[in-house]
Amino acid sequence: MSFAAPWHLGWLALLPVLYWLALPPRPRQQAWTAHLAQWQMAHAALRRRPPRLSGLRYVLLALACTAAVCAYASPLWRGEPGPRRLVVLLDGSLSMAARAAAAADGATDAFAVASSLVRRQLAALPQHVEVTVLRCGGPLRRRLGPSARTLLDLGGPEGALDVDLPALAAASAAPDTAVWTVTDGQGQRSLPTVGALTVVPATGVNAAVLAVRTTDRWPLPGLGVEVDVVCHADAAQSGELRVSGAVAAVAPRAVTLAPRKVTTVSFELERAPAGGELELALTVPGDVLAADDRWAARLPALPAPRIAVLAEGEAGPFAGVAARALADEVGGSVVAAAAGEPVGLLLTDGGSVAMRPGAVRAVSFGTLFGSEATPTPWLDPAVVDWDRTSALTAGLDLSELRVQCAFREALPAGEPFLWAGAGQREPLAVVVGDERQASVHFAFRLQDSNLPLLAAFPQLLRRAFVRAYGAAARLEPQVGPVPAGEQDLLDHAVAADRALPRFGAPDQDLAVWCVLAGLVALAMRAFVR
Repeated sequence: MSFAAPWHLGWLALLPVLYWLALPPRPRQQAWTAHLAQWQMAHAALRRRPPRLSGLRYVLLALACTAAVCAYASPLWRGEPGPRRLVVLLDGSLSMAARAAAAADGATDAFAVASSLVRRQLAALPQHVEVTVLRCGGPLRRRLGPSARTLLDLGGPEGALDVDLPALAAASAAPDTAVWTVTDGQGQRSLPTVGALTVVPATGVNAAVLAVRTTDRWPLPGLGVEVDVVCHADAAQSGELRVSGAVAAVAPRAVTLAPRKVTTVSFELERAPAGGELELALTVPGDVLAADDRWAARLPALPAPRIAVLAEGEAGPFAGVAARALADEVGGSVVAAAAGEPVGLLLTDGGSVAMRPGAVRAVSFGTLFGSEATPTPWLDPAVVDWDRTSALTAGLDLSELRVQCAFREALPAGEPFLWAGAGQREPLAVVVGDERQASVHFAFRLQDSNLPLLAAFPQLLRRAFVRAYGAAARLEPQVGPVPAGEQDLLDHAVAADRALPRFGAPDQDLAVWCVLAGLVALAMRAFVR
């Protein structure tokens, strides 16, 4: 037994004070009398004992005082030495979804087997042991207390094992903290050497989709897809690659996969007009990890836009010809611009339009938006540069572009991608809008430049149409390729399992028992005369 606050034992100095207080009072004065014999006879007749110190009453009082002082000093009965906290590092990376030997509770994949093992072990721990569970793999999740003992809401295997398990185990270990690592050893150079260790074996043949590259021809229905696949096995495997979803039917493609060699398979697909989900699935007999055999993406709907043209009287035929060429390419039609008529794209050349830039999908050439000011001609602006990283102009050659007259007032505030000017660069074309929709504005009219004669003009016009639709034209992957370190189930770190240590017992507080002993001593003293 020990005391957490031994300095409080100094109050035991009260015992001599209690002894002095327990002594019988001395007579205040002594007087000689001739009647001593008569007084002694009267005292005996009354059966009164003379004043004296009661030894038993004092002992009980001293015991009660000692018990109170001991309780104040926080007496403790030391428990068994050993850790009193447990940190569980549970591998939740994608490779833990591989099939493993079936457990007694019916779990078949490595993560379910590991979770069942951890849950049973934590249920058998003494309640005084503080438990923390870290789900490593994908987003890191931490659970404490009762949530940790039941593995509440840890999810399933996902993502890569981005943490260094040996370093994390070494950092979590402490004299009062035990560490337990539960993993399959996949994607790791070595396993932790600190704390307990359990390796859940889940090995076998695994085929995976490594990467997918697409050539998106939106708004055209064509879609080119290149798929890199690999099979981690000791011998060549025969598999099948299937394409399904929002595309025209494609026959399954048989593939022969050499051991650990990347194979590229190409498809030319015809997408459905309504859009939807596109899925690529690889099937190999005996594959123990199905989570990395699939790639999926959402295909946007193909537009059938109505292209409206607004051109001033002296604009010439350029705007109409450009609209018809664009409509033929994107499967749309050219309609007359009228109030209340829904259109998918507005193409303007010159003039003025009362609408806010970016509020509609539009491509304008020298058009004033919502302004009644008289434009000032900007004669012979020299084209000096264009944005070679922009989706509108990347890969296009605009070095032959010549502009006879432009209007600075025709450009709203936006993101420039074409500049002119001899000394200081000034925007000649901008994009206004957000990811949902945008409008593209040029500071010059088509008849005031040679842009319609350039080879880049049709491509620039088509890109402007795609940029105007923004996110509505974007292919969005839903299920992507898995990390490379989670694929080869034949190559993983191996180490012998290590059991959990013996946990220490908590210290027992004896203060309550000291208080009870003091109360018992006081109660006994009350019955002693």
